[in-house]
Amino acid sequence: MREYLIKIANYRLFQHVMFWLSYVMLFGLVYGKFGNNYTYYFLESLGMVPFVMASTYITIYLILPFYLKNQYFVLSLVLFLGTLLLTCTLQRMFLRYINALEIRLNEIYDLSFLSLFLETNFMVGIAMAIKLIKIWFEQQKERFEIEKRTLQSELNMLKAQIHPHFLFNTMNNLYALSLGQSTKTSEGIAKVSDLLRVVLYDCNEVFIDFEKEINLIRNYIDLQKLRYDERLTLNFEVTGEPKGIKVAPMLYITFIENCFKHGSANDPGSPWINIFFQISDHQISFRAENSKAILVTGRSDDQPGGIGLENVMKRLEILYKNKYILNISETDEHYKVELNLKAISN
Repeated sequence: MREYLIKIANYRLFQHVMFWLSYVMLFGLVYGKFGNNYTYYFLESLGMVPFVMASTYITIYLILPFYLKNQYFVLSLVLFLGTLLLTCTLQRMFLRYINALEIRLNEIYDLSFLSLFLETNFMVGIAMAIKLIKIWFEQQKERFEIEKRTLQSELNMLKAQIHPHFLFNTMNNLYALSLGQSTKTSEGIAKVSDLLRVVLYDCNEVFIDFEKEINLIRNYIDLQKLRYDERLTLNFEVTGEPKGIKVAPMLYITFIENCFKHGSANDPGSPWINIFFQISDHQISFRAENSKAILVTGRSDDQPGGIGLENVMKRLEILYKNKYILNISETDEHYKVELNLKAISN
């Protein structure tokens, strides 16, 4: 830590040294050209550095922060002009002294004083502009960090919501198997165990490998299929290469849950579900559609406006803002969700 602070201090010191060397070079060359004596004017500019430096640092480290904090414009302007007048007066007295001229008050405030005033104001203005730009960038960085922490907190909250929501629905499926005294209950317990492991250990990152997400979906589908036997017609297909691609964990599971909960579970006939993933050109295209029973009554929390769908839409807005297209359509006979988003590569 100490070495880091020393490094920063040395870097800032270097910047300040270069700034004042630039001042000496600029005015030494300008006055040297017109006065035809570069050596004298370089030395004169060097002698002016402490005065201009004092005016500059008083302005940017005392007056400017005072103004930014209190917004007293008139008082800050008076302090600024007073600082310039004082330092320029001292500069004129110093110049007359080194040139062996008598220091008289009526001879200090002449045309040369105006030139010194503008010269000092020019350097103070540059330093103030640099300081304001640095302050602006620091404020933008701080605002970005606050927004980032806020979004991360919101994202964590959404993930905390969806995990128990998903597990609750999964346990309900297992409970339904046990009520029917199904021989597949033990297989269902094994599937739930796999799902629990994935949710608890593999879904804690902001993005996970797309292959893990696909495996989670496969396990969930296998668990659901235990309830329906041959009554359900289900197509699940993944085309393209999922390796090297990351995706937000459990992003698609709500849509797939809905296919079963609000489609197949309410259809006593022969329900069908189609789930497709296509990866191409750095895009992930997802489509899930399911049949609907002719008469469906009641409403659950994952229909439009429910917890699951609302959660997914908020996560999409946080993680894929302006990088996704979500379309949801519904008729009397089927329900369809299409989600296209930009793939994130490792």
